[in-house]
Amino acid sequence: MRRLLAGTALTSIMLGLVLPAGAARAQEGDQPVAVFDRSRPAFDPKGIDLGGFRLYPRAGVSETYDDNIFADESNEQDDFITAVDAALLAESEWSRHEVKVDARVRHEAFIDNSDQDRTEYFLRPALRLDLGERDTARFNAEQSRRVVGRDDPEDAGDEEPTEFNRFLAGGEYIHRVNRVFFGFNAEARRDDYISGGDDDRDRNEYRFGLPVGYEVSAITDVTLEPFVRLRDFDELDSTGADRDAQAAGATVGLDTELTRLVHLNFDVGFVANDYEDSRFDDSVDLIFGGEAIWYATEMTTLKARAERRDIATSQPGSSSKTQSSAGVEVQHELMRNVLLGGEVRYINDDFREVDRVDNRAQLDLSAEYLLNRYVSVAAEYRYEQRWSDADNQDYSRNLITVGLKTRF
Repeated sequence: MRRLLAGTALTSIMLGLVLPAGAARAQEGDQPVAVFDRSRPAFDPKGIDLGGFRLYPRAGVSETYDDNIFADESNEQDDFITAVDAALLAESEWSRHEVKVDARVRHEAFIDNSDQDRTEYFLRPALRLDLGERDTARFNAEQSRRVVGRDDPEDAGDEEPTEFNRFLAGGEYIHRVNRVFFGFNAEARRDDYISGGDDDRDRNEYRFGLPVGYEVSAITDVTLEPFVRLRDFDELDSTGADRDAQAAGATVGLDTELTRLVHLNFDVGFVANDYEDSRFDDSVDLIFGGEAIWYATEMTTLKARAERRDIATSQPGSSSKTQSSAGVEVQHELMRNVLLGGEVRYINDDFREVDRVDNRAQLDLSAEYLLNRYVSVAAEYRYEQRWSDADNQDYSRNLITVGLKTRF
C-alpha cells in the first residue's frame, strides 16, 4: 500500500471536497487518471508485438551540470555529466495472469572527474496468477547494481562512489471470501557492497506478513497486517557493534476514494526492535505512510506523500535509523504534448545511539516536449540542501539537465 501522512493529505482532501464535481473529467473509463499516466494515442509508443507479449524499448541521452558533485560543504567541485540509458519492458497480453519483465541500464560519465563514472542497472521480473474467481498470487524478483548518492547520509565519503548489488525475491497470496480477504506475503533481500572495506555493510533482510482485510464498499478497503522481520549483518561494524535485530509489528491500512477526485492510501502502525547487541536499547517506533491524489482539474494532478520507517544504517555505532519524509508533487499538461512537473520533498534521518540527525530538502522542476510517439526532449532543474548535526556534512547544490528520449 502506498504511503502518506494524514496531516499532509488533509489540505488536498479539503480542496477536493469543495471542488465542483465536474472540474476534472475522467480520462479513461469512469475513473480519473493522473496526468503523467494518461493515455495519449498520438504520442504513446505502440511497442513491438511478439505474439502474446508486447515489447517496449526505450533509450535516452542527457547532459547534467552539477555545481557540487561530492555534496561537500567547503570543497565544492562542479562538473558536466553525460548519461546514456536504455530500458526494455516486456508485458504479457493474456486474458488471465500477467508476466512483466522490466530492465534498465544507465551509465554516467564525468568529464573532469572520471573516477566518479558509474553504471547502474536492474532486472525485475514479476508474475501475477489469477486463481479461481478472486484469488491472486504475485511473485517478484530483482537483481540490480546501485550507487549510493552523494546526498545520502549513507554515503561513506570515499573518493570513489559506494556501489552495491541487490538481490531480492518476494511473493504474496490473497484469498477472498465474500468481502473478507486474507493471505500472506514474504520477501528476502541481500545487499552486497563492492568497495573494499565495506564488508560490514553487507546484510540480509527477511520479512513475513499476514494481511487480513475487509471490503467496506466497492471503493474502500481496510487492512490489518501483523509482520515479523529479521535483519542479519555479515560482520560487526567498525566500533565492534552487532546490528543484527529481530522485529515484530503491525499496520492498519485504509484504501479509499474520499470523493471521485480525491483518492487516499494510508497505513499506520508500529515496529518493535530487539537487538542482538546489549549496548543497543530495544525500541518501539511509530511507522506510517501513504499517498493522497487530488485530480484538481482535467489538466492538473496533485500528489501528496509521506512516510516514516525504521531502516538499516551503515553509520558506525548506530543500530538503525528512523527516516521520515513528506512531499508534494504537481503534474500539469500545458498542451497535449507538453508536460510540466514540480515536486518539493523533505527528508529527516534520525540515527539511533549516535548524535546525528540529518535534514534534507529537495526541489525538482521538469518539462517534457513530446515531438511524436518516438521522440521527446526533456529538461530538469534540481536544488538540494542538507543540514546535519555531524561536522562538515551540510551542503547545497544545483543540478541542471537536458536530454533526449526515444521509445518504440
